Amino acid sequence: MNEINYKLLQQVHQLKPFIRTKVIGVGAYLPSQRVSSKDIMIEIGTEAKYGLPHDWMSDQMGIHERRMVAMDQTPSDLAIKASQDALAHCPDVKASDIDAVIFCGIERDLPEPATAHIIQHALGLQANHVFDVANACFGFFDGLKLASSLIESGAVKYALIVTGEVTTKMSRQVADQLKRGVSADEAKHLWGMLSVGDAGGAMVVGQSDNGHSGFMKFHQASESKHSNLCHYRWKPNGDVDAHMNMAQIVARGLKLNKKIFKETLDELGWSKVDWVIAHQTGKTAFEHARSLHGVTRQNIVKTFPKLGNITTATLPVSFQKLMASGSLKTGDRIGGLFAGSGLVAGQFGYVV
Repeated sequence: MNEINYKLLQQVHQLKPFIRTKVIGVGAYLPSQRVSSKDIMIEIGTEAKYGLPHDWMSDQMGIHERRMVAMDQTPSDLAIKASQDALAHCPDVKASDIDAVIFCGIERDLPEPATAHIIQHALGLQANHVFDVANACFGFFDGLKLASSLIESGAVKYALIVTGEVTTKMSRQVADQLKRGVSADEAKHLWGMLSVGDAGGAMVVGQSDNGHSGFMKFHQASESKHSNLCHYRWKPNGDVDAHMNMAQIVARGLKLNKKIFKETLDELGWSKVDWVIAHQTGKTAFEHARSLHGVTRQNIVKTFPKLGNITTATLPVSFQKLMASGSLKTGDRIGGLFAGSGLVAGQFGYVV
């Protein structure tokens, strides 16, 4: 290539706008059944068995109720409804435009095939990139980041990122174990498992039309040495083997988020954020998140009192709540603060 052509290529490259990924539509689905924390504690008999008042979860964790699925509902049932809601909010996007479907829930319908294929078929989509992502509560963040990479590389035009969480099926098993009676030491690692709620969430994302709005930065860090702090698995007899050291996982997750928060703001060139959406396991984690620079009671979206810990659905459900509030203005900066067992913490910056 001669020098003149090389310089011309450089000029064209400089004129080409940087591709950003923008949220086109957000959807959510909440099961109709509401179950209060107090009712769960009464059913277990916590006062007699463990010396815990029946309002302990409401008072200490700040979770008053959560939504619960019927036992025959699957992750895809919730995901499909949330996807339909998201697609309804972007009528200009045709089904044929969506070329990636990414499912990010903790539980899946089946080990094989990917739940994303079940969702795609039900919605009548024809995407070529169809797969599941699993990373505990952090799964939606990872799915969103992967979708952004596909869009910004030009591989796809629009992507659907979706989740359906049915984790109360696990928490019901934990409640049954507590009801039958376990040691005080075992019980203290099970209470956190009762914090979860069921929900579906979905996002349709595509290229920003101006390059000045959309996701500006994804930033994350992992400390896998803490993978023992939270886990659950299904036993062959249908029981659940569960362990959640809530105090330590919240503390270490917050510490990791604090560690990278200033780096995120510096790389974005932001002095503050206008709005915050964050992973919410309960009152303690939520209040500690407000200790981060620029996070206030007024600008952080709050979902845990009525929904509990909705794990991967927290991101899309919170985003939808913020969008529906009518408070967002063009140019507003949204900061995302998320964490998952393993341990992983991640943040993003998004400009409306």
